[in-house]
Amino acid sequence: MISLKDAITWSGPAVVILFTIGQADSRLDPGEFELSGTRPDEVGLYEMVSEPEEWEATVWEYDLTFEDDRLDDPYFPSYLREFLRRAAAHAEGIAWLTFEGAFHFDHLFTDDIADQIYGYCVAGDEPVVVWDREIMKSDQWKREIRETRSVLDRAFPA
Repeated sequence: MISLKDAITWSGPAVVILFTIGQADSRLDPGEFELSGTRPDEVGLYEMVSEPEEWEATVWEYDLTFEDDRLDDPYFPSYLREFLRRAAAHAEGIAWLTFEGAFHFDHLFTDDIADQIYGYCVAGDEPVVVWDREIMKSDQWKREIRETRSVLDRAFPA
Protein backbone atom coordinates (compact mmCIF):
# COMPACT_ATOMS: atom_id res chain seq x y z
CA MET A 1 0.00 0.00 0.00
CA ILE A 2 1.26 3.47 -0.86
CA SER A 3 2.02 5.67 2.17
CA LEU A 4 0.37 9.01 2.76
CA LYS A 5 3.72 10.75 2.21
CA ASP A 6 4.20 8.91 -1.10
CA ALA A 7 0.73 9.95 -2.23
CA ILE A 8 1.36 13.60 -1.39
CA THR A 9 4.80 13.65 -3.06
CA TRP A 10 3.98 11.54 -6.14
CA SER A 11 4.83 14.30 -8.62
CA GLY A 12 7.87 15.78 -6.88
CA PRO A 13 7.71 18.13 -3.92
CA ALA A 14 5.05 17.64 -1.26
CA VAL A 15 1.85 19.36 -2.34
CA VAL A 16 -0.88 19.45 0.29
CA ILE A 17 -4.15 20.27 -1.43
CA LEU A 18 -6.67 22.13 0.71
CA PHE A 19 -10.12 22.97 -0.61
CA THR A 20 -12.77 25.21 0.86
CA ILE A 21 -16.45 25.54 0.05
CA GLY A 22 -18.46 28.25 1.68
CA GLN A 23 -20.47 31.45 1.69
CA ALA A 24 -17.46 33.79 1.65
CA ASP A 25 -16.18 34.91 -1.75
CA SER A 26 -12.83 36.01 -0.38
CA ARG A 27 -9.81 33.74 -0.08
CA LEU A 28 -7.02 33.34 2.43
CA ASP A 29 -3.84 35.20 1.61
CA PRO A 30 -0.63 33.12 1.35
CA GLY A 31 0.75 34.80 4.48
CA GLU A 32 -2.15 33.40 6.50
CA PHE A 33 -0.66 29.91 6.10
CA GLU A 34 2.10 30.64 8.62
CA LEU A 35 2.00 29.19 12.11
CA SER A 36 4.88 29.55 14.58
CA GLY A 37 7.38 29.96 11.77
CA THR A 38 6.03 27.02 9.75
CA ARG A 39 4.68 27.93 6.35
CA PRO A 40 4.52 26.46 2.87
CA ASP A 41 7.35 27.19 0.45
CA GLU A 42 4.73 28.10 -2.15
CA VAL A 43 0.97 28.65 -2.19
CA GLY A 44 -1.00 28.14 -5.40
CA LEU A 45 -4.57 29.40 -5.49
CA TYR A 46 -7.38 28.43 -7.85
CA GLU A 47 -11.09 29.19 -7.87
CA MET A 48 -13.16 26.15 -8.81
CA VAL A 49 -16.29 26.73 -10.88
CA SER A 50 -18.98 24.11 -11.45
CA GLU A 51 -20.62 23.72 -14.84
CA PRO A 52 -23.47 24.44 -14.79
CA GLU A 53 -23.27 26.65 -11.73
CA GLU A 54 -25.46 24.52 -9.49
CA TRP A 55 -23.72 25.33 -6.20
CA GLU A 56 -24.56 28.53 -4.34
CA ALA A 57 -21.10 28.53 -2.81
CA THR A 58 -17.53 29.58 -3.54
CA VAL A 59 -14.87 26.89 -3.85
CA TRP A 60 -11.14 27.57 -3.57
CA GLU A 61 -8.20 25.23 -4.01
CA TYR A 62 -4.97 25.99 -2.17
CA ASP A 63 -1.89 24.03 -3.26
CA LEU A 64 0.53 24.21 -0.33
CA THR A 65 4.03 23.11 -1.39
CA PHE A 66 6.53 21.92 1.23
CA GLU A 67 9.94 20.30 1.24
CA ASP A 68 9.34 16.55 1.56
CA ASP A 69 11.10 16.22 4.92
CA ARG A 70 8.57 18.60 6.49
CA LEU A 71 6.00 15.79 6.26
CA ASP A 72 8.11 13.78 8.72
CA ASP A 73 7.73 16.44 11.43
CA PRO A 74 5.50 14.92 14.15
CA TYR A 75 3.75 18.30 14.50
CA PHE A 76 2.86 18.53 10.81
CA PRO A 77 -0.67 17.04 11.26
CA SER A 78 -1.29 19.64 14.01
CA TYR A 79 -0.25 22.36 11.59
CA LEU A 80 -2.73 21.01 9.03
CA ARG A 81 -5.52 20.88 11.64
CA GLU A 82 -5.01 24.55 12.49
CA PHE A 83 -5.14 25.59 8.87
CA LEU A 84 -8.25 23.52 8.24
CA ARG A 85 -9.82 25.40 11.16
CA ARG A 86 -8.75 28.80 9.79
CA ALA A 87 -9.78 27.98 6.22
CA ALA A 88 -13.22 26.64 7.21
CA ALA A 89 -13.90 29.69 9.38
CA HIS A 90 -12.74 32.08 6.65
CA ALA A 91 -14.85 30.31 4.01
CA GLU A 92 -17.86 30.14 6.35
CA GLY A 93 -18.21 26.51 5.33
CA ILE A 94 -16.05 23.41 5.04
CA ALA A 95 -12.33 22.89 4.42
CA TRP A 96 -10.73 19.57 3.52
CA LEU A 97 -7.45 17.95 2.49
CA THR A 98 -7.37 15.57 -0.45
CA PHE A 99 -5.05 14.09 -3.04
CA GLU A 100 -4.41 15.45 -6.53
CA GLY A 101 -7.20 14.47 -8.90
CA ALA A 102 -9.79 13.69 -6.20
CA PHE A 103 -11.89 16.84 -6.69
CA HIS A 104 -15.11 16.81 -8.67
CA PHE A 105 -18.31 18.63 -7.79
CA ASP A 106 -20.33 15.41 -8.22
CA HIS A 107 -18.17 13.55 -5.69
CA LEU A 108 -17.70 15.95 -2.78
CA PHE A 109 -17.53 13.84 0.41
CA THR A 110 -18.86 10.67 -1.19
CA ASP A 111 -17.88 7.07 -0.38
CA ASP A 112 -16.02 6.63 -3.66
CA ILE A 113 -13.41 9.26 -2.70
CA ALA A 114 -13.50 8.98 1.11
CA ASP A 115 -10.13 7.20 1.12
CA GLN A 116 -8.61 10.14 -0.75
CA ILE A 117 -9.59 12.70 1.91
CA TYR A 118 -7.20 12.93 4.84
CA GLY A 119 -8.64 15.87 6.73
CA TYR A 120 -11.71 18.06 7.04
CA CYS A 121 -13.24 20.79 9.17
CA VAL A 122 -16.72 22.24 9.31
CA ALA A 123 -16.64 25.88 10.45
CA GLY A 124 -17.09 26.02 14.21
CA ASP A 125 -16.18 22.35 14.74
CA GLU A 126 -12.89 20.67 15.55
CA PRO A 127 -10.73 19.79 12.54
CA VAL A 128 -9.84 16.16 11.85
CA VAL A 129 -6.60 15.03 10.17
CA VAL A 130 -5.87 11.36 9.54
CA TRP A 131 -2.21 10.60 8.87
CA ASP A 132 -2.76 6.85 8.37
CA ARG A 133 -3.85 5.22 5.09
CA GLU A 134 -5.43 2.24 6.90
CA ILE A 135 -7.82 4.55 8.78
CA MET A 136 -8.64 6.34 5.52
CA LYS A 137 -9.82 3.03 4.06
CA SER A 138 -11.99 2.14 7.07
CA ASP A 139 -15.79 2.06 7.24
CA GLN A 140 -15.65 4.49 10.17
CA TRP A 141 -13.82 7.05 8.01
CA LYS A 142 -16.41 6.62 5.24
CA ARG A 143 -19.15 7.33 7.80
CA GLU A 144 -17.37 10.52 8.93
CA ILE A 145 -17.00 11.68 5.33
CA ARG A 146 -20.69 10.89 4.70
CA GLU A 147 -21.62 13.02 7.73
CA THR A 148 -19.61 15.88 6.27
CA ARG A 149 -21.50 15.45 3.00
CA SER A 150 -24.81 15.75 4.87
CA VAL A 151 -23.57 19.06 6.37
CA LEU A 152 -22.69 20.21 2.84
CA ASP A 153 -26.10 19.20 1.47
CA ARG A 154 -27.92 21.09 4.24
CA ALA A 155 -25.81 24.23 3.86
CA PHE A 156 -25.60 24.29 0.06
CA PRO A 157 -28.49 22.39 -1.52
CA ALA A 158 -27.90 21.74 -5.22
